[in-house]
Amino acid sequence: MFERYQDVLTHLPQYSKNIFRKGYFSWLLKQCLGWSYFSYFLLAFNFVLQIISLVQSFSQTPVQSILAFIGGNLSVACVLGISNLSGIQGWCGAISAICIAITGFMAGNFATAWEQIGYLIFLDIFCILDPKWNDDIQVEKFESGREWLLYGLFFFCAWGVTYFIFSLTSDPRVFLDSLNLAFAITGALLELNRKREQYYVFTIASVFTIALWAQTMLQGDGNFALIFSYSIFFLNDMYAFFGKGSWFRQEV
Repeated sequence: MFERYQDVLTHLPQYSKNIFRKGYFSWLLKQCLGWSYFSYFLLAFNFVLQIISLVQSFSQTPVQSILAFIGGNLSVACVLGISNLSGIQGWCGAISAICIAITGFMAGNFATAWEQIGYLIFLDIFCILDPKWNDDIQVEKFESGREWLLYGLFFFCAWGVTYFIFSLTSDPRVFLDSLNLAFAITGALLELNRKREQYYVFTIASVFTIALWAQTMLQGDGNFALIFSYSIFFLNDMYAFFGKGSWFRQEV
């Protein structure tokens, strides 16, 4: 389960050259080309929704609205990059994680905030460094029921630990908040290992995250930005299950 972490950490000087190589930024821009038409549609549609959310909430919470706007757009670009096997997802994920984490702390969704910090440290940075996430992305799938069991146990342990930790804070939505963090940790581990079963986890997580931010907004601590972006995630997951050319539909 954790071989990719070991590989990157033990070859860190070698993998760090992946960032500083010649033509790196032009390579990043090219990573945004050749996506499916549906992905470009979702990217544009989300941008319009984020503009609406920004205009609607800016006068009340300007800083939070701007951070949510940036995080909402880049998080969608990150997820679409993953679906299109694009190395851009590392940087988009890292920047969006910082913005959404700050938004989460401001809204009192502490587990969600730490979820994004976890994405940044344990997923985004490794995906930026990992050449298998940048040069030769190959999808894998579970080989046995034992893997389902291991990841299932990992999820429930993660949920139990996060629920206990954040129940000690003033988090007003600790059940949903900790549940989303457990899904995120499990999904991130699956993504780093390029397992296509991550789509099951992220699809379920999208539903609960929409519920969390809807509750947050109704209680006056958030806006539509992250509800919109996670709704786009859900649509993208549906495309992964039923559309041609996605990670999930690849023969592995």
